[in-house]
Amino acid sequence: MDESILRNLDTQHRRLAELEADVARLLAGDTDDLAAVTAVPVGGVSPGRYGDLTTANDAVRAERGWDEIDLDAALTPALREQYARWDDRHRARWTRSDVAAVACAGAVGILSTWFDSTIDRAVRDRVNKLADTPLVRRWEREAKRMPIDYTGPRFGGPGHRLRSAGHDIGRPFEALRQIRSGEFRGYSWDYGQRTTHLVSGYAPVASLGEALTLWGKHLVADVVTPMSLPLPGASALYELPSAQLRRFAHQAYDSGLNLRWAALSTLPVITSEVIVRTYVHGAAMLSRGTAVLEPAEAAKRTELRLATHALVGAASLGKALTYALATRSPIRAYRHLNWPVLVTAATTALQVAGDARTRNHAPGRSWDDLLNDIGRPWQLDEAAAVDRSFA
Repeated sequence: MDESILRNLDTQHRRLAELEADVARLLAGDTDDLAAVTAVPVGGVSPGRYGDLTTANDAVRAERGWDEIDLDAALTPALREQYARWDDRHRARWTRSDVAAVACAGAVGILSTWFDSTIDRAVRDRVNKLADTPLVRRWEREAKRMPIDYTGPRFGGPGHRLRSAGHDIGRPFEALRQIRSGEFRGYSWDYGQRTTHLVSGYAPVASLGEALTLWGKHLVADVVTPMSLPLPGASALYELPSAQLRRFAHQAYDSGLNLRWAALSTLPVITSEVIVRTYVHGAAMLSRGTAVLEPAEAAKRTELRLATHALVGAASLGKALTYALATRSPIRAYRHLNWPVLVTAATTALQVAGDARTRNHAPGRSWDDLLNDIGRPWQLDEAAAVDRSFA
């Protein structure tokens, strides 16, 4: 809020107080040394715009020596309470505990980002043990001999899941079509020409529900293996006519950019969100007895989230840059970019900007409109005649 609003409130209160005192003396019969009616604008100019009112009031303040703003005197207790509630709806200042919460959440997120490879290996070793459990082994047996698992010429090898749309959770319709028809469909490229490969001989599945169940069991059995599953849409990237994109897709999958890596990349985001949100709602509970946030508290929560994700995102970029310079391997550097953190930081920044725009451009009438409505009676000819009689 512009400080001129506070100056105008204080000035108008002082001028009205003087006017009331003059009227009281006049009614009491004391006309000696009667002060000029302070409601008349300086220089006899009736301000029609808020800027004119501010200029006139600042001139009066300079003339009378009113340097301090006594807002408590200018507002009644009810108005002061409304002003406090209005001020609470706007941006709340950070405290030391807010900075400490951001530092704590950022430290946890940075550690999760910096040791992402260590965490991935630990999770991979634990998940691999699930492949030997009776349930997963039974699902693997039940979902065998499916067309999506074709490993013939051009589609075999360790990265065969990338070349099969049936292992891509981003392409469920193609996977279910192949399972229900009992026919594998894939594509290969030779000298810029795409070849379609159709391999039949698999048992078709008539029911959509059964096909969906078999596909789910097959994916669960594959996701717990060291190669896991490719990223959603990676198989479609492999089918594009660009040899560079196909090579990039293969190198990325072979280097560990799989579904497990994508899931673990969300760990810094989750930990940061949990810490910041728990802190903000806990502070509200301790101070006001409720975890429901006021608008100003919700806006500060967004700012704290942005600061935390920005710290973690900077650590992610720093690690990726370090790997790029040390290994000269773009794929390894790309693997250490934490895209969920960067995307979350970007979207949170948009929320902070939106909150700022809402505060600065709140809907309502302009100050000039309000001034014209309030000041119009004082600009009538009758009001001018009364002013001249007192002058």
